[in-house]
Amino acid sequence: MKKTIVTLFLVLSTLVASAQSAPALLVGSDAVAYGRGGVSVATAANAFAVDNNAAAMSLSENKFDISVSYGMWGPQVMDNTVMGLGTFFRVGDRLAIGLSGRMLSDKPYETATSSGQVTGSFSPRDLVAGLGLSYALTDQISLGVSGRMLSSTLSEDVSGTSFSADLTAMYAQDAFSAALGVYHVGSSLSYGGDKSSLPMLAKLGAAYSIAGFTASAEADYLFSGALMAGLGLEYCFADIVSLR
Repeated sequence: MKKTIVTLFLVLSTLVASAQSAPALLVGSDAVAYGRGGVSVATAANAFAVDNNAAAMSLSENKFDISVSYGMWGPQVMDNTVMGLGTFFRVGDRLAIGLSGRMLSDKPYETATSSGQVTGSFSPRDLVAGLGLSYALTDQISLGVSGRMLSSTLSEDVSGTSFSADLTAMYAQDAFSAALGVYHVGSSLSYGGDKSSLPMLAKLGAAYSIAGFTASAEADYLFSGALMAGLGLEYCFADIVSLR
């Protein structure tokens, strides 16, 4: 089984595209993950597990979770806002289902006629909706898959849609967990002209928890050639207050 999982991820990792678009897929809405330096793939499932790692849902100690979020993205430069909604629930001992949605709104710009007369303003926006499934093969190993639709609107008459999927795997034993995944494997995004591929990436991470502390690390490789990494430390007191 382990050999099959590794082989599957290696096959998916060869689907590299030269040009990538849809940066909204890389802007999450999980405040907890941001508090841990963006680390999310190997940590315990929360309401935004469909975007972080669907495989974690079926290994979660919680039967149900739901959350909403609101934040600013690049407020000094882009002045964008991000609103998110996420939830998951376990069905029996092995299966879990999750939903997610978020909207990234850009700063409004003025619209004008061909002669230059201002007619109003428009705010570009990206809407992302996802559905995730997770199944635990054993008490320690689970697999997850997420399907996602992106609707991107640049102006009143310029928009595009794409569909993509994530494939994730997770191992959790006592205080230790590790996970890997391939994200945003799917159709190209086009606004009516040339098509460009989605920001496909691979994630690998690990986490360890003891006495209320959770230390986590993650490395993300964008197939366009970029590498990102993060370290996170969290302390949770009585399941009420967390410092990250």
